[in-house]
Amino acid sequence: MGKDNYFDTQLAFDYLDAEAEKEEKKAKRKTLVQIIKYAVCTASAGLVEFITFTILSEALTMLEGRTVWFITENSLLWFVATAVALFLSIVWNFTINRKFTFKSAGNVPRAMFLAFLFYVPFFPFKLWFNSYMPGYLGIPALVVEVITMLINGVLEFCWQKFVIYRKEADTAPAKHEIGTIGEFGEISVSEPEVSAMQMLDLMRAGVDITEDDKQLKKELKAIESAA
Repeated sequence: MGKDNYFDTQLAFDYLDAEAEKEEKKAKRKTLVQIIKYAVCTASAGLVEFITFTILSEALTMLEGRTVWFITENSLLWFVATAVALFLSIVWNFTINRKFTFKSAGNVPRAMFLAFLFYVPFFPFKLWFNSYMPGYLGIPALVVEVITMLINGVLEFCWQKFVIYRKEADTAPAKHEIGTIGEFGEISVSEPEVSAMQMLDLMRAGVDITEDDKQLKKELKAIESAA
């Protein structure tokens, strides 16, 4: 058997290690992209909450002067406007994050239930924090609201990523995902951009195969030109 046909097991193990490293890098990039997408979606949900609260505050003037006791004494107008605005914000935030950030095709009622479950302890905390902290700390209520929104954003991202979508993220098939049926019934099949044998050639040439496919294809062309 010629030397050229000899299978080098070390190269195979190196390839597997490189693939594992590549997957780790992809996972880190994926988490970063999720954080960015989540921040954008949550900002839009905050806008929905703000606009709804403003409209209700102007429309429900008949509730002015009344109070309601929930965790602490609150203005009834503020309480109703806050509760409705938060409800619409949760629905909006859940819908767009499920579709665009976590790309889930899991059970919608279950995910929605878990999304609202997060606010069972957080909504009372929000009411108490926003009512008590401005006077206790001597800072404007708007600053306290911003602090609450930041706490809410961080905790809810962790809740969605590690609880709601822990096993359901990226379960919605992409339009042209390999081997899956597309939205019009088509089946997309394509070959990988860099084959396993080409990967072995790259390793023999001392190329870092953890680079992206575009860079690896450039390296392959350089190797072929030099041959």
